[in-house]
Amino acid sequence: MGATYYQRKDRGRKSWVVVVRWRGERELKIVHSEQDAEDLVKLVHKQELAGINVIDTIRQSRAQRGTALPIEVAVFPTLREELPAWIARQERAGEIRGGTPKAYGSRLATWVFPHPLPDGRLLGDLQVNLVTREMIGAVIRRVREAGRSLAIVEGIRNPLKGYYAEPIETKALPGPNPAGDLKFFVGKRAHRKGQQRGAAAYFAQEEGPQLVATARALFPRWSAFILTGLLAGLRWGESAALYTTDINWRRGRIHVQRTWSAKAGRIEVPKDSEGRHVKASPALLAALRAHLETMELEGQVKDWSPEQRQLIFPNKAGRVMQYSTFIARTSGSRCSPRLGCPIGSTTRPATRSPLGSWRPARTSGGPRTSGGPRTSSCRRVRDS
Repeated sequence: MGATYYQRKDRGRKSWVVVVRWRGERELKIVHSEQDAEDLVKLVHKQELAGINVIDTIRQSRAQRGTALPIEVAVFPTLREELPAWIARQERAGEIRGGTPKAYGSRLATWVFPHPLPDGRLLGDLQVNLVTREMIGAVIRRVREAGRSLAIVEGIRNPLKGYYAEPIETKALPGPNPAGDLKFFVGKRAHRKGQQRGAAAYFAQEEGPQLVATARALFPRWSAFILTGLLAGLRWGESAALYTTDINWRRGRIHVQRTWSAKAGRIEVPKDSEGRHVKASPALLAALRAHLETMELEGQVKDWSPEQRQLIFPNKAGRVMQYSTFIARTSGSRCSPRLGCPIGSTTRPATRSPLGSWRPARTSGGPRTSGGPRTSSCRRVRDS
């Protein structure tokens, strides 16, 4: 066995050819410098002294390269397949809650998946790696042109943005996020629509006695419920989900540790995922005590279960009162001018309200409560 090399001159290329010979057979190897050619010849001589057939080794190497496995091309799922699965994962992980998963799924199914592309395909049938910012922007433009609210736009943008953030962070997809910057398609006037309608006016503190008197006179069953929003600053769902065990009569406070989600149709943890203690004034405690005595008698007459009796504000069927039903039953059609403004027809839930300041301030010797006035359950919209 022997090996020699020579420079290739016939093709004008600066390369060298190493020739390996063995019993009338030969194999060629091209390298790009004379130094590489010399090193390869020396290696062949060493392999020969070690008893290795270099020609067989070269041929086996070429055969393996010829039968190498093809490169697998990643196949991505479609939007219609992947987004519902992602929403379900986020719900199980507690990242989204309440009626949000259902709302996301509904808006994607209504606006995104059936959106037609210029080539005739549907956006929902497109692989997730082929979706572009312009495609999502076209969906948002169609929503805006249909006169839908910004909430619909956010219900489309938020799940898409959240979904694409995951594969981009895990390097499964390259950036940028196609749903990351859609301000151009949303438009500037979309955020001004609420301002043009005018800000809602809240009940003033001096209107409190009139509102409470109206509630006691016309809606005695729900007057204590309304007071939990006015005097304790609870959200509507937090008041609806209160249990009898949440009231600490001795320390004069309420433990807020759950809320009613109308969209999900179940009791869940509060929005901040943490409970808090809210100070209850003597007037509120007296109203709650009287209300619970009435509910205790009603539960005995109707033979409610222990689960039904633990609710502070059950409806007449012993279940959590729905917000729409509350508004319908406390409508202002029965209010007289003497009693002032109606309650139900002019109120709606608010997450922040000056009515929270109606709560009594904590004295230096009183119990310490976590958090300040979080909410009020009522606010009045004045007709301009």
